[in-house]
Amino acid sequence: MILRHFMYAFVIIIIIIADLLSKGNPARQLLIFSFCGITALLIGILSDGLTSVYAFISVGLFCSTLWPCIFTLAIAGLGKHTNEGSSFLIMMIMGGGFVSLLQGWLASDDLLGIQWSYIVGILCFAYLAFYGWKVQHILAARGIHYDTSKASH
Repeated sequence: MILRHFMYAFVIIIIIIADLLSKGNPARQLLIFSFCGITALLIGILSDGLTSVYAFISVGLFCSTLWPCIFTLAIAGLGKHTNEGSSFLIMMIMGGGFVSLLQGWLASDDLLGIQWSYIVGILCFAYLAFYGWKVQHILAARGIHYDTSKASH
């Protein structure tokens, strides 16, 4: 029983370290937490028992910081189009429902099975890592830098 709590505490420590490494930069945080999510999913897929359970549970914790980063980066520099852009962004949350349907379909025993169906999550995190890397360069070209003490818009 005590070991279970230590495993969960270990995940919390990883989250704290990842947050400190991001240094408040939403693009870097998106990249770091996406890699943490990929790592957790790979551990969950390739292991069994409690290790797999805690790995899959930790994915939700890594996801908890992603939406604020995505939103911040997506509306940066939109100027007078910020309201419209944020409205479209909110509507795109529905995409998560389609991802769940895809994973559910792949989870059938005839296809990948439940454990290997989490490859869908790995692909999603890989895209988010790419987005975090790419958007930082796009915003920098527009003069928006999150590494400075105050983002310039």
